[in-house]
Amino acid sequence: MNYSAQTLLRVFSRKIISEPKAREIAGNPQAIANWVYGARLGNLGRNTNDGWNYRGSGFMQLTGRTNFRMRGRDIGLPLEDSPELARKAPEGLSVAIAYWKARNINAAADNNDKKRVRILVNGPAAHGFEQSTVFFSQAWSRVFKAKAAAGFEAGEELANNEVLDEVAAFDEIMKESGLLSEGFETDTDPATERKAALKLFQNELGLPETGELDEATKDELLDPREWRYADEIDAAPARPEDDLDQTVAFKLEAPGSVEAGVAVEPSDGTGVLLDNPNMTQEDALAIDQAHGIYPEYEMGRVGADPNLFMPFSVIGEDTRAAVLDTTGFPSRAIVQILFETRAREQHLCTGTLVSPNTVLTAAHCIHSGTRTGEPFQNFRIIPGRNLGAAPFGRCLGVGASVLAGWTASATTDQSRYYDLGAIKLNCNIGDTTGWLGVRTIGNDEAIDTVVQGYAADRAPTGRQWVSEDKLRILWQLKGFYQNDTFGGTSGAPVFAKDSTDTLIGVHTNGLHGAEQPWKSNNAFTRITSERLSLIQQWISN
Repeated sequence: MNYSAQTLLRVFSRKIISEPKAREIAGNPQAIANWVYGARLGNLGRNTNDGWNYRGSGFMQLTGRTNFRMRGRDIGLPLEDSPELARKAPEGLSVAIAYWKARNINAAADNNDKKRVRILVNGPAAHGFEQSTVFFSQAWSRVFKAKAAAGFEAGEELANNEVLDEVAAFDEIMKESGLLSEGFETDTDPATERKAALKLFQNELGLPETGELDEATKDELLDPREWRYADEIDAAPARPEDDLDQTVAFKLEAPGSVEAGVAVEPSDGTGVLLDNPNMTQEDALAIDQAHGIYPEYEMGRVGADPNLFMPFSVIGEDTRAAVLDTTGFPSRAIVQILFETRAREQHLCTGTLVSPNTVLTAAHCIHSGTRTGEPFQNFRIIPGRNLGAAPFGRCLGVGASVLAGWTASATTDQSRYYDLGAIKLNCNIGDTTGWLGVRTIGNDEAIDTVVQGYAADRAPTGRQWVSEDKLRILWQLKGFYQNDTFGGTSGAPVFAKDSTDTLIGVHTNGLHGAEQPWKSNNAFTRITSERLSLIQQWISN
């Protein structure tokens, strides 16, 4: 906690410390800790010694009175009364293991999902993520890489890891710390800006002003003291992962009544068509104005305009095939969802009937996501739409449910693991169209994947499109494939090719970000056993 005034102002926001206060307490670790942490994470105020007593300690830098209390309960140690215990090697190791277990971090680590590990360790803002990628690369190259060929332990194979671009990684660290501007790579001479930034940093830390990324400068940039402090992670310890796989329910703005649903088993329905299959004029006009919706995590920032976003979700050659007749099963149980934002902008998604009156879809087709988001409205559900025809009519959405992680997450990087929800209808259209079953998939299943839904980029509009690929990567909460999709396909069912009456996932997003496997694959929300139980509740409610 031994910061200079200059570093305090660079690392902490003005919400936390002013320039006069930074000058006043600079070089006084105890005063700094009590000021910046004294009223956070369960600490009892800046006028107490809590910030200092419960400062980052142990192998995972346990921080704050609440975290000391919780981990002390886990391992039977009085950490809240005797915080120095967390700063001793044996106890500190026990604390780190208890925290790792409590946050279920092993699942993310087994998936080689570095960003998620960082979120689980240090909050939704992934504080220190760029530095952690460098640490990981060092450990991988110096310790584990040579062991990978022979198998690490008990026949386990280590996940493949890309070679780290160290210059790019340190550029991200310097951008995060405010030493480099976000768009410096597009300047006429980014090398000059990088060199000037390094000299300023070296001067601030009393290092030789070489302007080069030498080992001493790297060590200082990696020091946790230099990690920019993100306000949003301080309010409270993150919720346990199990809490995020719960339900958040909404009452939608539409009239109607709902009868009880049934278990998640497929049914092909009666297939009876309407005498007049034409869409209503109101729906046709709204659809003409509508665009596909994209989750904010795919678009790259909160508040991005989906009407201006261009997805990267057709991978290589476009292999999608049109469904010319949507009156057969399961096509007639796949629905187009028309809805609007609070600003009355019209958007489209895909969904799947999983009971007479329940449509399973992506959460971002129901609610914009994270703690700052809001639910959408005026949901109209058109089963088996085919161009201008609505062969089974349409229903209205009167209620909806999403996973709690979708609305409780502080950042989009966290929310993307919980992109799943359901819409309750004011009619039992599934008795006619039928509905799909839902099942979990095993970690070792080899699956040829099928995605079938409405896409906004192919003419004529209003057709279902089918794309085939295979399951390439399966994580605890997400699955990855290269099925071609586009806007409007969000929420579409994911089938195993040999069983198209049963859904195994819900399509959510295209390629995005700079990390694997997100940057090279489209993705779906995985149906876990816990989520299957929730879906059964959504059907029954």
